[in-house]
Amino acid sequence: MAEALAIAASISLLKALVSSLLSEVVKQNVSTVWAGNKDYERLRGMLSRLEPVVSSISPTGGDASTNAWLEALRERLEAVKKVLETSSSLWKRISGSSMLVKETVKLTNLFDEASIVSLQSSLTTKEEVSNMRETMKEISEQLYELRLDTQRRDMAQTTRAAMMTPSWYYNSDVGAITATEACGRIKDVADSVASTSSTSASPNIQQASPGPVLRRQDSFTIFGGDEVVEEAKSLLQESESRWVGLWASGGAGKTLAAQRIFNDSSILSHFEENCYWVTVTKEIRPASLLGKVRWEITGRPEKAPNLSDADFKNQLSWELRDRKKLLLVLDDVWDGELLDWSDVLPNRTTCKILVTTRNEEVLNQRHAAKLQVPLLSPDHSWQLFCWSAFRGVSHVPAELKDYATHVSNECKGLPLALKVIGRAVAGKTDVRYWQLSLQKLRNADILSTDHEIQLYLRLKLSVDELPARTHLKDCFLYFAAFPEDKNIQVDEDLLPLWLGERIVGKNPDYNPVDEAYELLGWLISRSLIELHSKPSRITMSPDFMTCKVHDVLRDLARYILQHDVVTSERVCLYEAGRNLKGFPVEWTPPAIGSSKPSGTSTTVTTSLRACRMSLMESNLEDLPPKLFDAPKLQVLLLRDNPLIVIPDGFFSNLRNLRVLDLRHTSITTLPSSFGNLKLLVVLNLSQTELTKLPHSLGNLSNLEQLNLDFCEKLTYLPSQLSSLSRLRILSVLSLTQDVWSDTGVLSNWGKADLKDLTHLVALENLRIASQSQKNIPTGLTTALKKLRILELMFLGLKSFPAPGPDDLQQLELLNLRGCPCLTSLPASFGSSVQCLATLDLSGCHGLLSLPELDGLPQLLTLKLDNCSRLQLLPASFGRPGGFPVLKHLSMSSCRKVAIFPELKPGAMPQLVYLNLKAWVQLPNVPESLANLTTLRYLSLSSCTQLQSLEHNSFCFQKLPNLEELDLEKTQQLSELPASLGSLYNLRKLNIRDCPALIPEEVEFMILHRRIEIVK
Repeated sequence: MAEALAIAASISLLKALVSSLLSEVVKQNVSTVWAGNKDYERLRGMLSRLEPVVSSISPTGGDASTNAWLEALRERLEAVKKVLETSSSLWKRISGSSMLVKETVKLTNLFDEASIVSLQSSLTTKEEVSNMRETMKEISEQLYELRLDTQRRDMAQTTRAAMMTPSWYYNSDVGAITATEACGRIKDVADSVASTSSTSASPNIQQASPGPVLRRQDSFTIFGGDEVVEEAKSLLQESESRWVGLWASGGAGKTLAAQRIFNDSSILSHFEENCYWVTVTKEIRPASLLGKVRWEITGRPEKAPNLSDADFKNQLSWELRDRKKLLLVLDDVWDGELLDWSDVLPNRTTCKILVTTRNEEVLNQRHAAKLQVPLLSPDHSWQLFCWSAFRGVSHVPAELKDYATHVSNECKGLPLALKVIGRAVAGKTDVRYWQLSLQKLRNADILSTDHEIQLYLRLKLSVDELPARTHLKDCFLYFAAFPEDKNIQVDEDLLPLWLGERIVGKNPDYNPVDEAYELLGWLISRSLIELHSKPSRITMSPDFMTCKVHDVLRDLARYILQHDVVTSERVCLYEAGRNLKGFPVEWTPPAIGSSKPSGTSTTVTTSLRACRMSLMESNLEDLPPKLFDAPKLQVLLLRDNPLIVIPDGFFSNLRNLRVLDLRHTSITTLPSSFGNLKLLVVLNLSQTELTKLPHSLGNLSNLEQLNLDFCEKLTYLPSQLSSLSRLRILSVLSLTQDVWSDTGVLSNWGKADLKDLTHLVALENLRIASQSQKNIPTGLTTALKKLRILELMFLGLKSFPAPGPDDLQQLELLNLRGCPCLTSLPASFGSSVQCLATLDLSGCHGLLSLPELDGLPQLLTLKLDNCSRLQLLPASFGRPGGFPVLKHLSMSSCRKVAIFPELKPGAMPQLVYLNLKAWVQLPNVPESLANLTTLRYLSLSSCTQLQSLEHNSFCFQKLPNLEELDLEKTQQLSELPASLGSLYNLRKLNIRDCPALIPEEVEFMILHRRIEIVK
């Protein structure tokens, strides 16, 4: 009886809670906030179906397990109710959505655990049992799909955020991200997904007796090649040897060892930070290598066209003649002759060259001091494998410990194989899976005696395990289309290919950019793709993360695509980076003989099965008159080649082509057959010598992306541009030509005008330039409802049109830094563009005033650099609650601004980066900066009127999180405040060309290497 009453009480609570959730909470409190939110709508529908389920449970005959499950369900529903109730304001929408997502995952797990058998005792009839079973099954399936969507979205957001965070930012690494940090964040998401899946799938394994504890650490700390690294550092600093070489087989960790040496503080100090890295690659030409070396060391471009390679080498040697200390790292050298070409450093013992290679003979040719990078010992192998496979797990399950040992031994001590295979088995707790994987690894020795093939066969296990439904294998194989060691950008290089071939973009509810970042994130989490960050030595703009594939993994992709497959049967034909000059002869289909009934014979050419062709950076000068029959070809990549002419019939047989990339070629015209490419989705003609585009451009009715940047000989666009109603991305930037110029009615017949852009209603990304246009066409911002990115380089633009209530509602980035005459933004701007995350007004020299921007709820970055006529910032910039998520505020060289807005407590609550460089009228540090307790970087460099840093109303102790302070060229400062020595997080102080005395407290911090001083 007591049990029945307890169940009745639980059911009563459930009924009341579900009823409340579906009526008051949904209808009144949150409907306006969550309207249109897919997660909310789906969860609301599922909860509404719970009500009859709960109602159908009888309050008699229940048992303890049933009651426990109902109690857990009640708790989860209560948690969901709280999420929906507390997310009552618009700006909490993002955090509320994240909490809602977590609750849906918990609900999913709960329904997975529901026992229909134990609930049967509480139901009165078999019909009720059957109905409940079906309902619970449907709800579980819906929640499972919701959980998958949640995991995908989490991976997309994490990967995109990591890659959109600068890896270097205006001389500062504060607020920036390293490749290791970015990979760590992405792998954390993957590990949490694996942990959730394995917990529900194999509870017995998870509850097993614990194995050894694993520390969270970087793979550098378990590399195992410490002796080689230390010996190489000693040779570079102390020996007379000009050349030092690291050699080993592919995947053994040569580059990793070289990176540890290159980044070592003692090496950087010894060479006075004059350390430079050049990746050589297998097919590189001498001129290209010399160009890379020159760019890295001097920042100057590649050689002039009329200069021979030998003269270029002599010129570079002359340019470097006065360098006292230099370290040049040449990574992945295949040909010893290239070392002769790269020998351009001064002949001093303080100038050294570090070489990594797979071929010991390369080092013998230069009499280099040779060091063989050792394979990892069994202990190091096991440790590195576990770091990859059990990352984030406190204990290795005992059932898997022996298998981990066997698998790590089968990887033969190769760090690359250990990391990649370790990530492939991460989260797998079924012993049978480990048994099968181990057998596949052992088969590699049986199937081949060649070392590289054995390595490929082992690594292939990781590619084979990629889930087919997500196209991850296709995404990985795409990296073989790029030249070796190419730094690849997602938006410019990968997304157009994946979008054009519809690997992403099929789901109308899923932004294709987010989908691309999600797929990339899964590949990164598997260690199949690396992230690369490299500070720019020349420009003052942020540098962002790029992705890269290890050369062994690139070779693996080529092996998968080509092994035991004749050319005519290959789906992908990739020869990027080779010095070909002409079209590959081996790609010409073989001819076969056939007999006609009359007895005469003819020759029939077989078709190619290829769907993708890549000849990027192959020194290609000529194309065949007509590309042979390739009816399935969808992607053709010919970028970065010295092509001048495309034959008239070249595109005749390519009616299924979807992606065509001809950027950075020398073509002047497109052939007449170009208009037949009616399925074309992506067309990139940037940096070509085109003088005009054919009117048949309008025939490309499926075109979604058109890039025409820096086609400096292109004088106009055909009016048929307005027919491209599906165009999502249009980029037409130019430094000299104005394709939008209005020079008279007659001369403009058949030419596109800016007004034609109003017809392109699908545009999401618009980047255009004009030297003559002074206005943005009326109705443009109203017509482009889907616009997310808008970048304008309008030299004559003086004002930006006031957006209407429905205009620019999707805009995330507005870049007007190419509009020097812009005087103002409309007053309504700060309340209209609610999704704006980045506003760049740098270089708007004519800007006189700003509207109130502090109410923009999602603004992360505001750039006002070189707004030289701006005299005053709005007082509202300092209101409490203003700029709720702003992180970066850069206002360097605002020379007429003398007063920083008074910041009230709660203003700019998340600001980490503040740049006030060259505020030449600033008399002292604004006292209200003390309210910026989250600030990590502060630049006051070139503030020539600044005489003291602290006063009665300001002390640096009020900035506890400050990491970097830039005081370069503050020439009237006489002394630094002693309080800087008490800042625990301060680690970099720039006082170059600053006469200020350093107090003892700061000297102490410098002496103990707590603060890096830049003089």
